[in-house]
This record gives sequence, structure tokens and C-alpha cells, in this order.
Amino acid sequence: MRRGGLPRDVVKGVEAVVDDVAERGLEAALRYSEQFDGVKPSAPIVEPRAGGDPAVVKAALEAAESLRLVYERLVPPDAVDYYGGFMRLIYWRPVDRAALYVPARYISTLVMLAVPASLAGVREIYVVTPPRGVTGELLAVAKELGVKGVLQIGGPHGLAYAVFHIGVDVVAGPGGLYVQAGKYVLSQYVGVDGIEGPTELVVYAEGVAPEVAAKGALAQLEHGPTSFAHVLSPDEELLRAVEEIYRRERTSSMGPLHVKKVAGVEEAARIVDEIAPEHLEVWGRRELAFMVKNVGAVSINAPSPYLDYVAGICHVLPTGGTARWRGPVTPLNFLKPIGVAEAVGAVDPALAEAARVLAKYEGFQRHFEAI
Repeated sequence: MRRGGLPRDVVKGVEAVVDDVAERGLEAALRYSEQFDGVKPSAPIVEPRAGGDPAVVKAALEAAESLRLVYERLVPPDAVDYYGGFMRLIYWRPVDRAALYVPARYISTLVMLAVPASLAGVREIYVVTPPRGVTGELLAVAKELGVKGVLQIGGPHGLAYAVFHIGVDVVAGPGGLYVQAGKYVLSQYVGVDGIEGPTELVVYAEGVAPEVAAKGALAQLEHGPTSFAHVLSPDEELLRAVEEIYRRERTSSMGPLHVKKVAGVEEAARIVDEIAPEHLEVWGRRELAFMVKNVGAVSINAPSPYLDYVAGICHVLPTGGTARWRGPVTPLNFLKPIGVAEAVGAVDPALAEAARVLAKYEGFQRHFEAI
């Protein structure tokens, strides 16, 4: 299912902002902050410190521990091998600096990004957030998670400042249309996790009450009118009841909900793979979770908001159909492999001859002579 990309006029406007901040630095970034957020911070970077509501900070750190316990298993080992006279090594190294975009007051997003960046071994982690997002709770959680500084300039202008004047190597995180356009433009200069769009959910429900099938969908749809949800089920009565719940509970800020009767999990798996949604919520038939291949994250017999907070899977997920080729943010987003080939003794003659044949075929005479 193809979904729309970034509007070209938005990208063009953001390119001008990025170029301006690249050239004029903090002066331009502060001017855009005043223009778009109504605030011109006196100190652009704030040092993390203790404070805020202890209950909120504790909850965020509980979520961080849940994520850490599974994500520390994802840090890859180095690989070594010997063949044909060469010792080959692939070793992993973290990027030096990373900027994590945290929408205002989304402390859970700080957790979801700082934990994998820290596990990867990133030396300097910065949070980029609008001025109103710099709360005592965010600063306290940032301190506990090893963040070096909080840049209280949001939007594409904040990200551009982080890239060109702090010198980050990777930018990651969700955000609105202009933030994602900023990441798209800045991907010419640094790594990005992806271009995140509106929230997406598919629910498969079998053998549960309609209220159970509907509550996760309603939760994800409150992200805004551009979010969407599909509910699939072989139970026609359940689908009618879910539609009625949606009509009754819907607010003007919610996105659309679609229902579809399916023959069973095989048809549901085909539909999910075609949509390639951010979230999949499965009720009653857990095998569906392992039949699909195009999805960001799956919750089984649990509402999808658990994924947003404490289930131990990063909630920064692929949207817009990009689950066909990528998944959640993990430590791998902040790591890069480096390859080493060391000649140990004589190179195998057959291997050397293969290299010469290829060099000659491709027209590289000096390559041929060097081997």
C-alpha cells in the first residue's frame, strides 16, 4: 500500500531554514525559535539535572529498564574469519555524537531513544526539543540516562543547529511534518533513523469482546486526524460493535477507523503485509504475529499502548509503509561496521588470480598491476 511522502513545498521551505541555520548558526536558530515557538531561549543548551515529579521520573526509568534488558542483547559481536591468506574482521563502533528529537513533553520518547544510543556506546547524546518540552522531569530523566545536553530549540532549525554546530553524526526520533522534512533534508549530511509519519495500527481480533478490540485502536487514533487504524476479524458482529464504539467515542482530533471481515489469519497476514503498518495488535490468534513480515512492532493479547511505554520495544517505529524494509530504533541505528582484511603470509594464488581477472574485465589496469 503506497502512502504519500513529504509535500514538496514543505521540503523546499525547510531546505531554506536548514541552509540559513547552517550559515548563520545560533542567531538563525534562535530567530526561528522565536518565530515558530514564541520563545528565544537565553541559553540554548541546558545541562540535565535532578528535579521534576518523582513519580513521573520513576515511571520513565522503569520503562528504560524494561527496554535496556532486551536491547542490550542486540549489541552485535565482532566477526572474525580466515580465508585464502586473509584474516577478515568486521568490528562495530558507535557514532561519536547523536541528536535525539523528543517532541514536547514526550518523556517516553527520550527513553526509547536514549537507551539504545547509550547501549551502542555513543560518546555524546543530545536531546533536541522545543522550549516548552524542557521540563524538570525531562531534565531528570535525561541526567539518569547519560544525556550530555538538552538543546531547547525544536523543529528543523533545532536539528540543523545540532548537525552543523554541535556536530552530531546521527539524528533520530519522531516529530511533526516539518521535523521529518528536516530529517529528510539533513540526511544528506548525517545518518537518520527514518522519516516517521502519522501513527498506524492494524488490529486482529478473534474471540474477544468488541471493547477489547477497540480500545487499542482508539488509543492510537488520538495521536491526531492523520493517524489511522484497521480492525480485521472473521467475526462480523464484533466488527459492527467496534464500528459503533468508534462512532460513539470518536473525537474531532481522531483519525479514521476501518473494519474488514477476513476468512482467518492467512488473509489477515496478507493484508497486514500489504499495509506494512507501524503497529499490529493481535487478540486470540498469536500465530498471526509470526506469519507477518512487514510490521514495526506487534503486541499480542495486550493493548498497543504497552508498546508505547513499558513492553520493552522502542516506540519509534517505521510508518508510511517503510516497515517493508526497516524496523524499530535499536542500538544498531547508532553503530557502524568497519571491515578489516589483513594479509597473513602469502595470498592464495587462485584468489589472487580471481582478483586479476575481475580487474581486467572491469577495465582497471592499475588494479590489475597492483595485485
